Amino acid sequence: MKVVGVGGGTGLPILLRGLKELNDCGEETLDITAVVGVSDNGGSTGILRDAFNMPAMGDLRNSIISLASCKSVLASVYQHRFHGANGLSGHSVGNLMFAALYEMHGSFSAAVQHACELMEVDGVVLPATEAPVQLWALHEDGTITEGESNIPKSASRIDRIGLTPADPQPAPGVLKSLLDADAIVLGPGSLYTSVVPNLLVDGIADAIAASRALKIYICNLMTQPGETMGYSAADHVRALQSYLPAGTLDVCVLNTETIGNGLAERYSSSGSNFVLFDSETESEIRRSGVVPAAASLLKGDEVKVRHDSLTLARLVVSLGRGAVGSHDIAVGRTEREVTCAESLDISVPERSQAYL
Repeated sequence: MKVVGVGGGTGLPILLRGLKELNDCGEETLDITAVVGVSDNGGSTGILRDAFNMPAMGDLRNSIISLASCKSVLASVYQHRFHGANGLSGHSVGNLMFAALYEMHGSFSAAVQHACELMEVDGVVLPATEAPVQLWALHEDGTITEGESNIPKSASRIDRIGLTPADPQPAPGVLKSLLDADAIVLGPGSLYTSVVPNLLVDGIADAIAASRALKIYICNLMTQPGETMGYSAADHVRALQSYLPAGTLDVCVLNTETIGNGLAERYSSSGSNFVLFDSETESEIRRSGVVPAAASLLKGDEVKVRHDSLTLARLVVSLGRGAVGSHDIAVGRTEREVTCAESLDISVPERSQAYL
């Protein structure tokens, strides 16, 4: 089965790691492709972007390492970040390697491909575009924030985001990978700064809509200050749909497991709250034409709220396999309930069900 993940940040690598683990343990045989956003402008990535007039490489680095072969000698140092007053402070080895490869090849796609070869990647990693794009946001108060790293700093909700230059061309292989996919997965990851920027690249949203793949959105577990403050799961879905042709999304994957009070209070103190998912929210999602697939997806014993990569990957594959050869879910929305415990061989609460 061909699975294409679309996103960036630290969210997409969680899905990729789970998919790779399914391949590594022989549980599945998956053709994995990652389409990664390149609009980040913060930290080491931002400095190197300015120095070499290149797209962002940080999110690509994270996706590559998540699919790197355990045999790769470079994988262990790829994520090392320099410290101290040595001129390299803040830069990761992977980012510096990308800059070197870009200067050597003169092509961002070629640099990414070479990095994948060096890391012995089990899959394909593609930049959404080769253009050195910048992300901007129009806020509800009428202000405009430029630069991906600056957008979450605004106290006003986001009304719309865009890229400069507008409608950049997709990188080689991106549209074909989407059209050939059996399952296209949007997220997990920051809605406005990791997932949606990919949809602003010319042709990507239309290719996702035109593909016969099952289109799955993995809703975030927590809201994010400056991006999705006060958003319910239905709000996430509606926002994402506004950047896609009507009727594109098929399924929204949702978590049903709650977090402890201590962890919830720590997140709340920084302006982040658990994404609301209840019966009313579920009904809203259904009315938007999207089928909710809910399960217990939290990674246990963590100091941060994260999806469990293997459980998430199993759910995605289960949904994709159920849709391969039949696209009834996009035409008429005929539903048949399949409990996650039965279809995924995982333990979930009695109420948690995947709907297809």
